[in-house]
Amino acid sequence: MDGDTNEGGIDVEVEELKIQKHKKKIRIGILMGVFCALFWGIWYVPGYAVWDMSILSELYTNVKADFPEMDDATVGLIQAVFLTGINAIACAVVLFIWNGCLGKTGELKRTVVQFKSASKYFLMAGICGACAVSGTYIATNFISSGFAAIAGLLYPIIGTALTVLVLKQKVSRRAYLGITVILLGGVTLYLGTIAANGLEGSYIGLIGGIMAAVGWGCEGAVAGKALDLCEPDVGLHLRFIFEALFWCIVMGCLAVAGVPIFSTVGWLLDPATLFVVVLLGLSFGWCYVTWYKSFPFLGVPRGQAIGSLYAACAVIFLIIFFGPEFALGYTEDTMVMIVGSTIAGLIICLIGSYLLASEDTESLVSLRDDKPSTEGGESA
Repeated sequence: MDGDTNEGGIDVEVEELKIQKHKKKIRIGILMGVFCALFWGIWYVPGYAVWDMSILSELYTNVKADFPEMDDATVGLIQAVFLTGINAIACAVVLFIWNGCLGKTGELKRTVVQFKSASKYFLMAGICGACAVSGTYIATNFISSGFAAIAGLLYPIIGTALTVLVLKQKVSRRAYLGITVILLGGVTLYLGTIAANGLEGSYIGLIGGIMAAVGWGCEGAVAGKALDLCEPDVGLHLRFIFEALFWCIVMGCLAVAGVPIFSTVGWLLDPATLFVVVLLGLSFGWCYVTWYKSFPFLGVPRGQAIGSLYAACAVIFLIIFFGPEFALGYTEDTMVMIVGSTIAGLIICLIGSYLLASEDTESLVSLRDDKPSTEGGESA
């Protein structure tokens, strides 16, 4: 009898330890998600400021000089491509320093040389991220930074759908309700923007917002799969290396076609421009470090949902540094419609994100626990 009692006591202690470990993982994941939201929100400040710097205005002038028949919208897309490439390179450099300080450069080299399954996933993550970041810059250029930030809030819908279809994770009814609410918030934002600006004048920016949501949603699902097989810091650095290479190839193709896309690279040595680029790399690099670290603790849907607080942070920071008119992109005639739909869309999306983040599906606790590597825990 005593033996049975002792065994029962041991079982209770083991179960209690599991519960405490579970709660600790959740707390760490939430903390990483909150830091992600802060860094992500801050990123929109230099991301908006860089559009007014000489490096992009000179690029516009040079392209128009060589291609006078090219319309402003096409030149704006070229500027977005150039800026997205600079952003990716800056993040890759920042993460190289980060992994160097952590002593993980050897692991990075081994991962690159041995191109296994996880590395392939990070290649896909880099391409998805390239779509998302370029879409954000396109939305910023053609509509406003505030719209770009809130439009990206739709990404948990894509990420959750893919984790169900690809990662085979279970999602509760509460999570599906959250997704529906987020979708309603996105519709509110888009309809208000279309009503204020007209579809013809803003359709490129609207497409950019969709690109941001789809890109980040797909990247979250792909990264969730890769993090089962690879160390997060090394994998994240690899993701930015792939994205930087992708944009270098794209810009190289434009240069071969005669577009003077590298004509203003020298402006990167200008102290003010260099400072903004460093801020881009630091804020976005740290945003991604915390974003990726939240996935193993919370799962992709919940990690993405908590990270969605970035939109509120972005709008607040943009208003503080640039004022509401420039942050939200309204005029006297469109102020009521833009401000109303932006605030309403933001609040509705955040309510949906809360529903998604607070749902208690066990399969979302830890990707590593629920889906152990089929390769015996071997890193990529």
